[in-house]
Amino acid sequence: MTFKKFLTAGIMFFAFATTANAELQSVKFTPEEEKSEGWTALLGVGGGNALVADDGAIFANLRIGIQWNPLLASGVFANFLVSDVRNYNVPQKQMIDYNSFGAFVELFPLRFDKFSISVPLNVGGGAINIIENGDNNFSSEDYFFVADMSVHFNYRITKMLEVSIGGGYRMFAGIEENGLENLDLCTPFGELRFTIKE
Repeated sequence: MTFKKFLTAGIMFFAFATTANAELQSVKFTPEEEKSEGWTALLGVGGGNALVADDGAIFANLRIGIQWNPLLASGVFANFLVSDVRNYNVPQKQMIDYNSFGAFVELFPLRFDKFSISVPLNVGGGAINIIENGDNNFSSEDYFFVADMSVHFNYRITKMLEVSIGGGYRMFAGIEENGLENLDLCTPFGELRFTIKE
């Protein structure tokens, strides 16, 4: 079941990438973008909602990277849950959260003046943290690989500040502890993001 989901997501990504590549030929840049040379640094903060272990969870995301040109950005990310999630797969009361780190690539196949559509792809790893009744703090219980792909609609408010809203699907591999499995964390998500570019 998990392999089929990964395979389906991979096929969808490559199909979208092929379509996006065809669209690149018709991308229109603003005069400011046409004159710009070199790269710019970016710092992005975001957050949203995801379904983890059949429970809602609020997550936060931090990105640091480089906008190489109007079509491509890349860098590193850190993602973590802000709200704890109840694990209903075990008899005792148990709360979980996770932290993940990795690299991202973001393609911008469509631009219309201050508006753009982008496709971020994140790949990394992290740890699931568990706390049970009687515990004083969280302890790392399992480690995993994670990848997600999404579509974002971006609007440049000022020359430096861009706001984005979008959503996608996050996939996990390697989770086999504490009554959890990969499908308990694999989830669609929505995100609101702010990016500063300089």
